[in-house]
Amino acid sequence: MAALISLEDVTKTYQMGDVEVRALRGVSLTIEKGEFVAVMGHSGSGKSTAMNIIGCLDRPTSGRYWLDGLEVSGLSRDQLARIRNRTLGFVFQSFNLLSRTSALENVELPLLYAGGLSRQERHARAKKSLERVSLGDRMHHTPSQLSGGQQQRVAIARALVNDPRVILADEPTGNLDSRTSVEVMALFQELGRSGITVVLVTHEPDVSTYASRVVLLKDGRLQSDRRQTPAPAVMPPDEEAA
Repeated sequence: MAALISLEDVTKTYQMGDVEVRALRGVSLTIEKGEFVAVMGHSGSGKSTAMNIIGCLDRPTSGRYWLDGLEVSGLSRDQLARIRNRTLGFVFQSFNLLSRTSALENVELPLLYAGGLSRQERHARAKKSLERVSLGDRMHHTPSQLSGGQQQRVAIARALVNDPRVILADEPTGNLDSRTSVEVMALFQELGRSGITVVLVTHEPDVSTYASRVVLLKDGRLQSDRRQTPAPAVMPPDEEAA
């Protein structure tokens, strides 16, 4: 079976004035359907660049990248945008929700951009996506009426609404407390069990324990790639009750 994500000797070089920055230096990596992979590394390790290439937000300087059996390394921006909308869902540290818009309308946005669906169809799919993250009773709330964890679950519902093959999460627990982080990681584990591939960028070792595989980048190179038994996402004891 072909890998869902496959990077072959990928490099990425940026020109910063007169300085050439080599962000990735020959990274090869394959990820199968349903894997939950944590990508780790210090600042400047290349993990964000790797995530941008995997997410079709950037193209490699050299090397090849296959996504779901299609080589995408040389595609145009418009072609990459279509693939992003069809295959990928994105979750960010800062949630990126529209502040004056309900949870339901925030989740509908990717469907609106894609076009081809009636208002009723968009509503139905967004509602189903919110119910999947246990927010069916909060769909008409705006972000200011939701906790940080609920806002991140809205962002995850938005990432899921187009039925993506892959969820890409960039520091998704960075703005959350420890209890809420566990809730979000439990949701990512559940998505992995349902067959969705989850690729998560994090600098937090505690967060990486919930993944089934940890990839470590250093100075633009793949330093290690190990599989592990993921930690169960168990809620820590309530401090107030202790």
